[in-house]
Amino acid sequence: MQPNPDPKPGRWILPVVILAMMGFAWLFINAAEDPTVSATETTVNGGSGATTTTTTLPPSGTTTTTVPADILQYNVDITNAGIAMAGLQETINDANNNWEDRTVLYADTVTILQGLDADVKAWRAGLNDLVVPSSLPEYADFHNIMIAAAAEVVRTSSAIVPGLQAPDTGEARRAAVSAFNGAVTAYGNQVNTIAAYRPGTTS
Repeated sequence: MQPNPDPKPGRWILPVVILAMMGFAWLFINAAEDPTVSATETTVNGGSGATTTTTTLPPSGTTTTTVPADILQYNVDITNAGIAMAGLQETINDANNNWEDRTVLYADTVTILQGLDADVKAWRAGLNDLVVPSSLPEYADFHNIMIAAAAEVVRTSSAIVPGLQAPDTGEARRAAVSAFNGAVTAYGNQVNTIAAYRPGTTS
């Protein structure tokens, strides 16, 4: 079996998640409205008092729209929640790596990870304050999928301390942290999918 080239794989997840989410936050804050493409009329004198009217039509197959305010706010809110989770993920991975390297005492590691698990649960409770956009019905389904992904983040986080306390040589803890990182990635992917969705735009 090939050795793992990166003994601490969780450390690379955070920058990718944060950069993606910050990018979507910038997108929706700075592009709340698309330019409206519409038919225009230009009147030109045709001589002898006559006029000629030319009409410019929008490109075929293209529809533009204004992003509703509730969707704009929702995307900003879920992006902020995603960035908060990325920060918790980094701290959990740091605590795990510190114990892996034995630079922190076992009792201190248990206390730190228990506190972080409580923080993850508080983060999940905070998602209850999100206001799901009512302007488009599909956002209810988007939100439910994201909340299910967040529940998996909580479930896997709760397994880390028992993994640390397991009577083995670290296998249960490593598996629990790996599952947690996978759940955070899945959650982040759903946030990015929602933020990238542009209702009413076709090409």
